[in-house]
Amino acid sequence: MVIEAMQELVKLIAPGVISEKFEFKAIEEKSETITLFFEEKPDLIPEALVGKEIVQDGFLNSIELQTFPLKDKAVYLSLKRRRWKEKGSQGPSYNNSYELHRKGMKTTNEFGDFLKEGLGLQPSEYNKLWSGLAH
Repeated sequence: MVIEAMQELVKLIAPGVISEKFEFKAIEEKSETITLFFEEKPDLIPEALVGKEIVQDGFLNSIELQTFPLKDKAVYLSLKRRRWKEKGSQGPSYNNSYELHRKGMKTTNEFGDFLKEGLGLQPSEYNKLWSGLAH
């Protein structure tokens, strides 16, 4: 019951594609930030490898996206996407691609739209403004 409630809470914080394609793994709260850590679900095999015998080939570098604040703290979603390859192959690794953020902005799509269209700000400008208001 507690795990289900936690997953429902994460769905409220993480936008649709993230809560659909990634599993929540951990949370870290610091004095000015909250970071939620996610890993791509292990059953999301890249299309190029469907029907083949595959093995996981580690993870890509994490992507960190800012989203709406909580508790007067900046909130970041740290996302790890999986790499896959054909079993026994020395060929390339494959991974899935998702439209997780707007070009030029390291925010979730929804937060980026809010900043740009609603406030006319970039994330760094918003963080300075928010920091001044919150303290």
